[in-house]
Amino acid sequence: MNLLRPDLIPPGRRNFPKTMAKFRNLLGSILNEFTQAQHQANDYASRLGKQYAENDLLRYFKIPNAYVDGLRFDLRFAVNPGAEAEKITEVNYRQLMQFFTQLAVSITETAITSVLYASEESVVSGFENYRKLREKEQVLKTDFRDYLSGILRKALVEKAINEVDPDGNPDPDKIFEIAMEVLHRKFFQHPELNLSGNMPGQGLSQEVIENCSSFVSTLIRHSCKSVNFLETRESEVIDVSIDADSLSKVAPENIQRIAFDVNLRNYQVSKMDTEQGSADCIIPAEH
Repeated sequence: MNLLRPDLIPPGRRNFPKTMAKFRNLLGSILNEFTQAQHQANDYASRLGKQYAENDLLRYFKIPNAYVDGLRFDLRFAVNPGAEAEKITEVNYRQLMQFFTQLAVSITETAITSVLYASEESVVSGFENYRKLREKEQVLKTDFRDYLSGILRKALVEKAINEVDPDGNPDPDKIFEIAMEVLHRKFFQHPELNLSGNMPGQGLSQEVIENCSSFVSTLIRHSCKSVNFLETRESEVIDVSIDADSLSKVAPENIQRIAFDVNLRNYQVSKMDTEQGSADCIIPAEH
């Protein structure tokens, strides 16, 4: 079961259904063919470019390339009687995004509180490493909390949005992995916070990090255990006939016609600077 795009038509499917086609599948097939046609043209032009570059004569010619900016077509169809509803089960991404937002705040507050608690314990025990941390308590619980939870939410949306199993349950191990990566990079080793009280950027002790990790892990597992993001709803199925033989048996006044004007949504590969360095990214193409 494809939870993300249940109506996706496999790229290899070339023939439209002849009768009783679901309308969304019909349109999906047409749009898929449109995209595949442009892809094949681009791929062929790319191979031609390599041939031209290696030929002393052809290299001075322009590389031929056909580009389809849009597609216009008329679709004639007849709606068959007896339309019925079917049950569709899919992930409710609106609820999942809300869950990530709330969880990001809870993880951030848990991490900050656990570090501040470790600070108290260390000071009581006679260690001075965390004494200056108390001076940062107010900013940690306000501005820095909002800053860190925002980064954490973005990381969860980008990396955990598809980490939902077929039963609709989020993966606590993956969420924990993402959360700890953010906490290490943006909290434990934050150069301006100097949480250890030692040299700037040295970070927290391993014991404090392990205690914080334990609290965060418990929070995530408890939160993931109490949620499920599968949603079942009814969707009306419109059965249509589109082949000539079927349409010939339908009264002309019952044949429907829709005019479509479809444009390609183009993307391109571009270099983008990230904190880990330069990386290839898919972005909307420039016009």
